[in-house]
Amino acid sequence: MAAPLDFTRLIREHRELLLRWVEPNPAPLLRLLHDNGLLTQPEYFSLLETIPKSNQVIALLDRVCSKPENSRKFLDALRELQEAYCPELQHWLEKSCPEKGKGEPSPRQPEPPPKTPKRALLKFWNSKKYKLPAVPADEGKSNDLTFRRALSRQLKAALQNHRRSLLTRTEKLCTNVDDTETCGHIEIRYTDLLLSDNPRSASSSHDYLHLASRRARLYSLHAPRRLALSQLFSPLPKESSPPRRVMLSGAAGIGKSVAAQKIVHDWALGAAFQKALCMLDFSFRELSLIRTPQSLEDLIRSKHVHLSGVLPELLDRPGELLVILDGLDEFRHSLESKNPCFQSDQPAHIKDLVHGLLYGTLLPEATILVTSRPSAALPEDLFDRHVIILGFQEQQVKDYFFRFFRNPTQAADVLGYVSAHEGLASLSFIPLYCFILCTALGEFFPWTGEMEASPPSTITEVYRQYLSTILRLRGAGGVGGALEKAKDLVLQLGKLAYAGLLRGKVVFYADELRGFGFDPENLPGTFLNRIFFKEKDEVYGFFHLTIQEFLAALYSVAILDPSTEELTSCLDLWWDGEAPEGGQAERLLPPPDGRAAAGLLGYTREFLSEGQQWDNLQMFSRFFMGLLSSRMQGKLESLAEGLTGDPLVPLAEWLGKKAQYESDRKLLSLLHCVAELHQDWVTQKVASNLDEVDLFKVTLNPADCAALAYVLGCSEYKRLRNLNLSYSNMGIGGLRRLRGLLHRCETLQLRYNSLDCEAAAIEAEILRSPRCQVKRLLFCGNCLGSEGVRGLWDALQENTTLEELYLDITGITDSGLDNIMDSLMGNRTLRLLTIVGNRLSKAGREVLSELSRRKPELKIISSFLSDMGLLQAYLDWVEEIKADQEQMESVKNADALRSVLEVLEETEDPGTSQEARERAELLKKQITVLLGEEKARENGTP
Repeated sequence: MAAPLDFTRLIREHRELLLRWVEPNPAPLLRLLHDNGLLTQPEYFSLLETIPKSNQVIALLDRVCSKPENSRKFLDALRELQEAYCPELQHWLEKSCPEKGKGEPSPRQPEPPPKTPKRALLKFWNSKKYKLPAVPADEGKSNDLTFRRALSRQLKAALQNHRRSLLTRTEKLCTNVDDTETCGHIEIRYTDLLLSDNPRSASSSHDYLHLASRRARLYSLHAPRRLALSQLFSPLPKESSPPRRVMLSGAAGIGKSVAAQKIVHDWALGAAFQKALCMLDFSFRELSLIRTPQSLEDLIRSKHVHLSGVLPELLDRPGELLVILDGLDEFRHSLESKNPCFQSDQPAHIKDLVHGLLYGTLLPEATILVTSRPSAALPEDLFDRHVIILGFQEQQVKDYFFRFFRNPTQAADVLGYVSAHEGLASLSFIPLYCFILCTALGEFFPWTGEMEASPPSTITEVYRQYLSTILRLRGAGGVGGALEKAKDLVLQLGKLAYAGLLRGKVVFYADELRGFGFDPENLPGTFLNRIFFKEKDEVYGFFHLTIQEFLAALYSVAILDPSTEELTSCLDLWWDGEAPEGGQAERLLPPPDGRAAAGLLGYTREFLSEGQQWDNLQMFSRFFMGLLSSRMQGKLESLAEGLTGDPLVPLAEWLGKKAQYESDRKLLSLLHCVAELHQDWVTQKVASNLDEVDLFKVTLNPADCAALAYVLGCSEYKRLRNLNLSYSNMGIGGLRRLRGLLHRCETLQLRYNSLDCEAAAIEAEILRSPRCQVKRLLFCGNCLGSEGVRGLWDALQENTTLEELYLDITGITDSGLDNIMDSLMGNRTLRLLTIVGNRLSKAGREVLSELSRRKPELKIISSFLSDMGLLQAYLDWVEEIKADQEQMESVKNADALRSVLEVLEETEDPGTSQEARERAELLKKQITVLLGEEKARENGTP
């Protein structure tokens, strides 16, 4: 019997050969050893950062020779990945250790499945109905497909070169930066994104502000539909085959392109997506540059020269191709096509070629992934799967900060500072925003208390600090010095940013830059890439949409006429929008007309795009207000002279008038503008004009509640006729932020806000306050429970203002009525109590009946059947949900519907009128249908 192999000795004896063979491409081996547990994450990251690559392999060989078991795992990994390396290595493995664990007892293997006859295989492959076999959700790392036809030696070699080429191109996560020396390795810097299958239709509002308001509901709603990136092309449990056309959508900077890069990288590593024999990726920015007709084969050859000789064989296997098309919203051309492309060798206009890939006339069996912002207009049924990127969750934000800084103390300090400032934390789910935060705040921590300035505390200050930090790479001094030395460049970029923002453009071409005075061949060095970058030969863009918005606002504030006469006119244009003469805006950005664009107002009129601008200018407006405040304080003196007039007077008047009649998201945006301006005198004027704040169905995050609290708090004694925060999903955190202001509201609406027992305690405290002015309190649809409602009854013994109390569907049981009799008998103001939809037994209902007899001036509605108006109100509510399916995004709405249905089914009242019974039956029927449809959506069934 042969002696067991000494794996460690084998490696040491062939160390130089192994170094030569592995050095050109160590990445797949390092990743597999990390995945198999041989390398810890710190060891893996350290090796990836080691240069040159020969030192990576030397350090790895030292590591694996430390223990015989490590040596065996190393050789096992080499054997699994041998096709990624040269034939000499493969031959050596076959000769030196041909079988895994040779010389050691092997575990008993299961019987292999019977072989499929060759005739059956030929019949299968000749079938026109061929489909790739489905794989489990975790598709594993096997490089072999059952039924995959044998590859020619030439194709194998070409694909090996293709993998290496893609690895080299994708190993640095540059986030739109060409200066690769400052980029992190993708394996180190990539942080998992939250993906969700089958999202709701997107809103037309500002991408990331809309998502910021909805993401808490989306996280809950789509929990069963969350996908790992590796599952993007795998069939879901109830699907029989994998999707062929996948749309991956998300807001600007949310990680679409990075996700595409990670997919390519993982395929090239052999770590995931191995069902695909070959992966091809193209960006719409580069496709937009193609001016002459090209065939698909020409397109592949131009980007992947090493595949030129094997294209016929490769394209003969379309079912094994994965094609990524990144950034559809940035495509220069319309997707309408009258000349569909059918053949891969058929020259066509680039828009016809793209149309063929999307609509399946080209490579119909291939898997196609398209990434886009939600604005791209394509038929929904064009894609088999729609996936939305929701960005980072709290843990992923933490991971990002710790990956960025690599110094745990510094990472914890910066993260703690951001978390303590709601305005800064509100957009931290956006990966590129996290990069901007870390860049702007990193130099302030660890905090010594001896710095000239404090860390920025508002979003405007963060972006001003970020811009200055990047500009200081040119050798300028502090914040002011950096801006002063780069004044011309900053204002020139701001002018381009502003024109692009007004026209809805985020991608710019060389001819457009020349129209704005730039020489594309003479742009500043690589430092500028983190502000404005060149992606391809003639394609340019701002580092992030928020950078474009900030620079546009900086330019607007800097050129604002010192007399401030044009201020309110520009505000009206930004707020209401105006169509340019001549109809729709051109696709190309025309150069500014110096004669027409006299000052900010003339320039705004010249470039303002057709349609309402407010949605697209929300962040710009906040930046403008913050920077206007900075200019008045002399913080922009390096860019603009001081204002000769006082803009606060007209600004306060304009904001105050808007506040009087705006509601919903527009009112919220106005509150944020006031908060970013942060001039207490202006805020007092605005607050004094607020008689009502209606944010019904406007989802609020902590930053929104902070802005509302600041504005209302500046008018301490102002009585608010109505504060409607129903369906805002603000949760207990938002209520805590506003608790000091709620006593001033005559009508306080907090319906369906995921509030709990603590919320009842907060409101009980408000009702006890001698300053309480609340007359109507609507608490329906919250989980107050019996304990919470007992606290409210107690508070009503002392309260002298409340007239109406609505507690429908609040989780009250009989024990919640233990003290209701004593408490309400002592109250002299309450005239109406609704308490339907709660799980009260016959004994509980008798308590309410007794209270009604003893206190006849108090109307108590405890049954749906006892009040026709209430029944109709719930029927109207169901109709609203049917008309607006986004209301079902709140899990609490579905729970509320179930509670109403349960109570209706248990309610028996022989004395009820026929009309009431008919309406109750109709309500039950409609709720049953709604809940059935919701369950079908959750399960992914039609």
